[in-house]
Amino acid sequence: MIQIILNADDFGKSVARNKAIDDSLKQGLIQSTGLIVTGKHLEEAVDFMMSGDYAGKTHLHFNLSANLLHEDSDDAPLTEGMKRDSFFCEDGKFIRYRGLPRNITDIRKWKIVYNELVAQYNKYIEVTRGQGNNTHVDFHLWYNLTFPVALALNAFTRKYGIKSVRYIGLHQKSLRYRLFPMISWNPKVKSYPSTNIDYFLSCHKSIRQSQIIELYCHPNYKDGILLDDSVSYLKHERQPMQVHVSMLKKIGDITFLSWEDIKNE
Repeated sequence: MIQIILNADDFGKSVARNKAIDDSLKQGLIQSTGLIVTGKHLEEAVDFMMSGDYAGKTHLHFNLSANLLHEDSDDAPLTEGMKRDSFFCEDGKFIRYRGLPRNITDIRKWKIVYNELVAQYNKYIEVTRGQGNNTHVDFHLWYNLTFPVALALNAFTRKYGIKSVRYIGLHQKSLRYRLFPMISWNPKVKSYPSTNIDYFLSCHKSIRQSQIIELYCHPNYKDGILLDDSVSYLKHERQPMQVHVSMLKKIGDITFLSWEDIKNE
């Protein structure tokens, strides 16, 4: 048996994405979603979440940059120290993701990042009214792969009892990423690349059975069609979310979980 957590990224990023994630949760197409608390569309996402009664299926998605997908998210940090930091911000707003950084090696900056993580976590607890999953967080852009961010995340996860982090796409220790052995991890769960569903469908026969796998997706409405608009390295045409999930179900012995299920084990 393969157990899958089908998780949606970027809840709160845009009007179309909020609606797509809300519909995907209500239709049972996904089981979890990461909520971003730094954008102007947060309130709408929270309204959807509360009216749909699925706060327990959300967790915090840390954010330190403007949206990669060029949506009208208008992301801004919650702390003054981060707003004044020219690497992360311009005019008090997060700058757009610009690839793996080479010029942020000053370990002393970890405190600026740490304070921002704490502020975003507290905001998440506030808007979910304490009903969300507060033991798992998403934090995975390569933009965040820096010593100060790693140190800040390490300190944060230890202090706040975070059990698992999706960081650079991994949930379990790997020889490739010994640089960050201190980050909280969940040995039960393996997260696949941003090709997510496409990639998994192409290689699932080689996946070890009885493993819990997170596939992450980016539901969005394009011309009225509910799609997963994640980047696909396999060069497949984007498929409607309903088609992707139907293809997963046809594989065979699959159980769908949420991160809340993992939390409660």
